[in-house]
Amino acid sequence: MRTLRPLALADFESQPVRISGSARLDADPLSVFAELSDPSLWFPLMTRSVWKTGATSGVGAEREIRHRVLGTARERMLAWDTGARVAFTMTQVSSPFIDQIGEDWLLAREGIYTRVDWKIVATPSRLGWAAMPVMRRLLTSLFARACTNIQKRAGTLKREHAKNVS
Repeated sequence: MRTLRPLALADFESQPVRISGSARLDADPLSVFAELSDPSLWFPLMTRSVWKTGATSGVGAEREIRHRVLGTARERMLAWDTGARVAFTMTQVSSPFIDQIGEDWLLAREGIYTRVDWKIVATPSRLGWAAMPVMRRLLTSLFARACTNIQKRAGTLKREHAKNVS
């Protein structure tokens, strides 16, 4: 894997590429947040997500992920606000397409729903700039499917919680 210069949260706004989207999920924010700790359970084509530090959550914790198309990456958590936000930067990648990259997931309650706003920010490599039109479409599609998968998993948790309260 190649080592990347990590982003700070303050760097997210200055990245030349931003891809974002939103979803409204029929699940509570805590159930959605719980899913964000293991993307291998809901992110399309992701085969592995393993915490690599003593901490398995929280700012500074690191995990390694493997994706069938996008390769292997090491992620360092920059924000970990229970029920509200997860953000991270990638510190190592096997992909030749990026020089810096981060993700930010924001959760907000909207009545009985949770609004999920996700954002990817990046500085592509020279090869990455050439592939950006295809990568933008691929990532938008993968993240939309990821939100659908989170809905299925977190919505089930919401229903189970409601049964146990009754």
